[in-house]
Amino acid sequence: MLPHNEFVFAYENGSLGCSVSALLTLRLFFAGKLREKRVAINLLLWSLGLPLLATAALVGFLHFSILWAVLGTIGALMIYALAFLYRVGEVVLSAALASEEFYAFAITERILVTCSNETSNPNL
Repeated sequence: MLPHNEFVFAYENGSLGCSVSALLTLRLFFAGKLREKRVAINLLLWSLGLPLLATAALVGFLHFSILWAVLGTIGALMIYALAFLYRVGEVVLSAALASEEFYAFAITERILVTCSNETSNPNL
């Protein structure tokens, strides 16, 4: 495991890439293992947004034709899923950069995976 200060330095210099598992983060949140307040609040708000989206889809099915309601629901779900994955990744990464304890937790639970951006061939 890369020490936190080296992680922050490598990330700021651009020599480190990161991947965040948003679904694993959500699972840990619902299991009660996620203790970082900023990440937990963000996940709670996104979790409350999904029933609102389902309610909007139901209203759409009641007021529009089936074709438009289905297309609108599919489009809204795709946008919601994309925004959810992007935002959770951003919040987890910023929390890992700010807190050494959350960084250790994220690496241990495999929420955050890091890889070096250095290439082995200097001619590339």
